[in-house]
Amino acid sequence: MHRVIYRLIYASRARPFRSEDVAGILRQSHENNPAAGVTGALCLLDGVYMQYLEGPQAAVEHLFARLLDDERHGKLQLLDRGPVPSRVFPDWSMALLDWDERIRAVFVRHGMPLPLDLYATPSDQAAELFAALARTPSWVPL
Repeated sequence: MHRVIYRLIYASRARPFRSEDVAGILRQSHENNPAAGVTGALCLLDGVYMQYLEGPQAAVEHLFARLLDDERHGKLQLLDRGPVPSRVFPDWSMALLDWDERIRAVFVRHGMPLPLDLYATPSDQAAELFAALARTPSWVPL
């Protein structure tokens, strides 16, 4: 039986930003996501997170509900959600995007204005943008 994969993409403000928060988010993802069947990726730019979560719908929505109460995230903005044919990040409990000029170029190619603002990501382009980012070598998988 083929399981439907569900995707959810959001942006949130890191409040107040501390580098140990990123390490904590990645550690928790690595510990909890495999058992829930959730994979994904996390971007952080200028104090704003953009995260791509994928897996069983109930698990992804449960995780998102927990994030709404997570003090490390403020002003959560849902960018996209819904079923998808396959995973974009099948082997990663979570991965962190290592920002460099190649990454900025991907955003610019997708029509994102400079200076980059992850909150400005159009909902109808969030998934396509993450797919393009997934093809770059700048990820640190965990």
